[in-house]
Amino acid sequence: MCGVFSGWGVGTLAGMPSSLWNRSFTVWLIGTAQSQFGSAVAGLALSFLVLHQTGSAGQMAVTLACSLLPNLLMPLAGALVDRWNLRGPVIASDLIRGALQLGVGAAALRWGEVPLALINGVAVLTGLVGLFAAPASSAAVPLLVPAGALARANAVLSSVSRGAWLLGSLTGGWIVTRWSPPLAILLDGVSFLLMAALMGLVTLPDRAAPGAAERPAGLLSEVSAGLRVMGRSRTLTLAPVIALLLNAGLAPVTAALPKLFAGGGGTAAGYGTFLVLESVGVMAAGALVALLATRLDSRRLITVGLAVTAGAYGLMWALPQPAALLPAAGALGFGFGLINTPFQTLMQELVPQAFLGRVFSVLGMVSTVGMPLSLLLVAPLLDRAPLPVWFGVAGVAQGLGCALWLWAACAERPARGVHLDLRP
Repeated sequence: MCGVFSGWGVGTLAGMPSSLWNRSFTVWLIGTAQSQFGSAVAGLALSFLVLHQTGSAGQMAVTLACSLLPNLLMPLAGALVDRWNLRGPVIASDLIRGALQLGVGAAALRWGEVPLALINGVAVLTGLVGLFAAPASSAAVPLLVPAGALARANAVLSSVSRGAWLLGSLTGGWIVTRWSPPLAILLDGVSFLLMAALMGLVTLPDRAAPGAAERPAGLLSEVSAGLRVMGRSRTLTLAPVIALLLNAGLAPVTAALPKLFAGGGGTAAGYGTFLVLESVGVMAAGALVALLATRLDSRRLITVGLAVTAGAYGLMWALPQPAALLPAAGALGFGFGLINTPFQTLMQELVPQAFLGRVFSVLGMVSTVGMPLSLLLVAPLLDRAPLPVWFGVAGVAQGLGCALWLWAACAERPARGVHLDLRP
């Protein structure tokens, strides 16, 4: 379809590792899986803690909103990440989040109930601290592995992280049911502290960051510089728009599925099976990319992934029964895996290392804020339209995202051996 973008500034730093399975990447992989496991456990446990104390799904939504609201500031966090050594933000955020979770869990165990204002305050603080971890983690991967192994590294990280999240969700449900939500929250706090300890064993080469004379004065100027870098490429300019479209389409589907399973001849357990099959699909796509990374073109994979997910939504719209929804779940997860991992690799190859934090923070902000905002917009309409209609809406959004992607990616075909220069 389209040629591969030649990377700029990837793999050119002194001290870069010579193999994929070096100590730092292996430790990073284990630490990331540990953190994903604990986060899945705590996410489920915190929801049940709020539900147990208030009996209100609305209060659960408020707590979720408190944890997501700080993501609006993610571009500022990305600018700070681009100033610092990448390991520091990850370790500091893990230590602080671990302490916050241990505090809430211990308070709930000791007193039985925790004031809702305190829970929401901790959710806001946890979200603020997490702002630094996400862009730093994405920007660090190109420094952990050789340039030729970047796609494989991202695929392995994606599959292992998804597997750890799935295991954490299942384990969290078991702990909450058998014991209590506070115990699961304490487990999450311990997982963050373990992640911080493991990150202390990681070695990262220095980045080719701009010197003080080249750096704009002030955080807002640095964010603007990152946006100018994105503006030099149609692919990067449209990437947030495409991400917003995909998340906007997924939001009503996420809200409609539980009700559809509960009332359409399925059970609540059927929705859990749907999520498991979706995760299996993501892991299968990650394994495929990891095995065939050197033969697969990132942009072709993204296009196939967009087409597969659009087709899965179409199947869900045409046959909204559990017998068809469950196979569609695997296809949907496989498509997501073909989109997300190659997309991250492409961003890491396209963007100069000194700007990765800012670029990933903009994409992260759109991805994390787009879904709850879309849910708020469609919430009044969810019960008024037949539930399968929302699968059709998601398919249309996915198809539109695919069309925009093809227009953007095919417009930028640097000649063989010519680099796409994104330096500001």
